[in-house]
Amino acid sequence: MTFKRTRCPHCKAKLETGQRIHPDCIEPWAEAQAAKKEREEAKRARAAAKVERAETKRRKGALKTRNEVLAEAKVAIQAFRRLEELAKGRGCISCKRSREEVESGPWRPGGYWDGGHFKSKGAYPELALEPLNIWLQCKSCNAGSGKYARKGYTVAASFEANLAEIEGQELVDWLNGPHPAKHYDMDQLTALRNEYRAKTNELKKERA
Repeated sequence: MTFKRTRCPHCKAKLETGQRIHPDCIEPWAEAQAAKKEREEAKRARAAAKVERAETKRRKGALKTRNEVLAEAKVAIQAFRRLEELAKGRGCISCKRSREEVESGPWRPGGYWDGGHFKSKGAYPELALEPLNIWLQCKSCNAGSGKYARKGYTVAASFEANLAEIEGQELVDWLNGPHPAKHYDMDQLTALRNEYRAKTNELKKERA
């Protein structure tokens, strides 16, 4: 059965017997078809590029060492806890200044806030990936405590006292340990990193 076109493919108006397109529509129809083809080719190119980026990311990921993935997991958990505490309207766990008070001061490289560790990552590696060991801390408290011995003692003491007041002494006692050593394999570290990256992205969407 032969198909007989009754409508112009460009303007959609009715055709005369024997016509396949209106003469005045030939050029704009051809231009529209060329533009459509260009869009389709661009779409295919973007899809191919996306696949290539994913493959490149996969290959790079396969080459990462355990220490690199461990570092990425630490950053992911820390970023989530910082954002989670900000979303709750919390202030600095050490000096108790509110978000408004901290952010009214001079801007610091990296922003106003850190995810401060109650027990340091270096001295207590078994708690480095423990979310409950990370709390919102202003840059002044987190950075300054590592430079000056007296300030470090004051910041740590107020961190512990305020954490006990806000979250309870039971949590502080648990964090103070002792804790068994943790031995994460690559799959566990990758899963933790991806989990907390996803949680952070979801929280950012909720706050947008």
